[in-house]
Amino acid sequence: MKKIICFALTLFMVLGMTGCNSSDKDVKIGVSLGVGAATRWKQEKEFMETRAKELGIEIEVRLNTTDKPKTQKEDCYELIDSGIDVLIITPRDVNKVGDIIEYAKKKNVLVISYSRIVIGQEIDLYVGYDSTKLGQNMGQYLAEKVDHGDYIFLKGDINDFNTELVHTGAMKYLQPLRDNNKINVILDEYVKGWNPATAKQMVKDAIKKNNNKVDAILAPNDKIAQACAEALDELGIKSYVEITGMDAEIDALKRINDGKQGMTFYLSLKDLAYAAIDAANDLAQDNDLKTNARIDNKSSTKVNAYLINGQMIVKENMKAQIIDKGIYTEDQVTK
Repeated sequence: MKKIICFALTLFMVLGMTGCNSSDKDVKIGVSLGVGAATRWKQEKEFMETRAKELGIEIEVRLNTTDKPKTQKEDCYELIDSGIDVLIITPRDVNKVGDIIEYAKKKNVLVISYSRIVIGQEIDLYVGYDSTKLGQNMGQYLAEKVDHGDYIFLKGDINDFNTELVHTGAMKYLQPLRDNNKINVILDEYVKGWNPATAKQMVKDAIKKNNNKVDAILAPNDKIAQACAEALDELGIKSYVEITGMDAEIDALKRINDGKQGMTFYLSLKDLAYAAIDAANDLAQDNDLKTNARIDNKSSTKVNAYLINGQMIVKENMKAQIIDKGIYTEDQVTK
């Protein structure tokens, strides 16, 4: 009996110690978002903070939109030095974060790449949207709507890994039209820094050179789509031009409702932000990770990933997918 009691006490102590190590650890997360002006990032910051509070996790989120007054590298180094367990990073330049990743490893900090995947560096997880699938849906939409005519292909910033994924996905449906001379591509370029003003000027110049003719524009997000719509207005083009988009920003939904943009994607920012915080918590606690893909980021091994799909929004399904679900009210979309 004495041996049994001793064994039970030992087992209890072991289980107790295991529980402390795996689920009772105080977790601290640092988030660095090196991003542009899109409204989504402030929302995601708030979602991350809300989810961390729900889980009892300490979190600090730094929204770095200009690299001023501090660079993203300086932000990350300060977060790492503050004693975080996990760094969630959306890199401004996916090819230039090697110093940050190496410093994190040196300090035993785990790294999640969020929304944009780090290139050429080993990281612990990528959480983002299925950009290739989104691009395919975008390209298929355009190919079905405009199977001949003058096209503009706009790509995002060349340093964003998602840029190529979206564009390659779209080309699955658009490249055959181009190869068969059904469409004439008058512009096929990257938009440096995802800058809308740059995109607007590119579009205006291309259309002017094509005798003010254009039928469809592959725009990679709603900010670029807005720049395209403004370019058309400034050129005085009255005929309908099919424009794509992504992010379901309120202005894009208004343009779709007004017939100035064809489609966008609603990407659940809450789902993505919550998934990143949940994953960071699991990493810090050494729990099993939720993954559904592996991605080649040009490092020595493929990266585990958790990818989320989006919902295409057109005028016909806006009420069901946006208004009825409480994302925006009818007044917000129509007025």
